[in-house]
Amino acid sequence: MIKGLKISMIAWAVIGFLYALVFILFPNQLLGMFGVSPVPNYVQFFMVLLGNAYILSGIFVILAARDPLKHILWVQLAMAWAVLDLVASLVFIIRGNLTFLQAGNAVIVDIIILAAFLIFYPWRKSHSSDNR
Repeated sequence: MIKGLKISMIAWAVIGFLYALVFILFPNQLLGMFGVSPVPNYVQFFMVLLGNAYILSGIFVILAARDPLKHILWVQLAMAWAVLDLVASLVFIIRGNLTFLQAGNAVIVDIIILAAFLIFYPWRKSHSSDNR
């Protein structure tokens, strides 16, 4: 179970790194895929900040993957991030702000990652007084 959790954590971080690369290196191309290009420079700046958040959180989640029970809060952060990202994507699709073609990949990735976290999460071990 712990090995599956470690793999899930690393997968979450790697996917975040890939998103970050696109946000940081290709903001105009990404926004063009959504039909909102060109955009003001400050929009690109916010995309870079989001990319930075993915990179930083990914680094810490990978470090925490060495001992997930000791760093269970990082596991919970990754799970919460996946839930919030999934909810936000679904809300935007339901409202008609985005189509499934535009945000569907985020929905699918979040469902898969969240399922892996829920399957491999150490439910009993994480609530014990000694997390080792």
